Amino acid sequence: MRRFKQYTVQEYLKYLRSLKLSRKITEVHLHHTWKPTKKGYISAKNKEKVIWGMWQYHTKTLKWSDIGQHISLAPDGTVWDGRPVNNIPASIKDHNSYGIAIEMIGDFDTGREKLEGVQLETVVKLIKGLFDIFKTERLIFHREYANKTCPGTSVKKEMIVEMINNSEKKKDWRVESGEKSLKELVQKGVVNSPNYWKNKLTEPIEVWAVLNMINNITK
Repeated sequence: MRRFKQYTVQEYLKYLRSLKLSRKITEVHLHHTWKPTKKGYISAKNKEKVIWGMWQYHTKTLKWSDIGQHISLAPDGTVWDGRPVNNIPASIKDHNSYGIAIEMIGDFDTGREKLEGVQLETVVKLIKGLFDIFKTERLIFHREYANKTCPGTSVKKEMIVEMINNSEKKKDWRVESGEKSLKELVQKGVVNSPNYWKNKLTEPIEVWAVLNMINNITK
């Protein structure tokens, strides 16, 4: 029986970084499975068997050499491996050579299931990580090159790209500095209402500077 391995997104990206690549990857392809659905995956007692079912359909019915995608993204935010990354995917006709293919488990056409929560957060982290590893920013939805709705009519490319871009924005250095000092002051017992001060870190009174000063005095 063909086996598949389950990872956290961090584990999977670490695994990818350890691979010796034998082909050039310049595109991230995004799909939804349609079937299996999120509901079907969540209710399945054996999650790996859901992935195996896709492999069986791809190899027995479609006569492909392996499961089509490199990555299957589960509703719980975990990542299942698939076709070896060094092998060209069965992803988008006439656009497979330089792609790495992600299948998000679910039916994300409008009115069906929603891409949300940890699954949405994880696909953003995953794509951002793939961009970093393969030195590209080219994201392709299946429907861009096929008469399909994939990865679902409710999934907007602009939204995904915006979330990726927002995740790359660095935190204000004043906030980082203030949060560090606030944490230390709480540990020392000098401050007992951290949430109140955290919400004021960038107010005009420059609370970050005050906290730094207090922290330095009490060291």
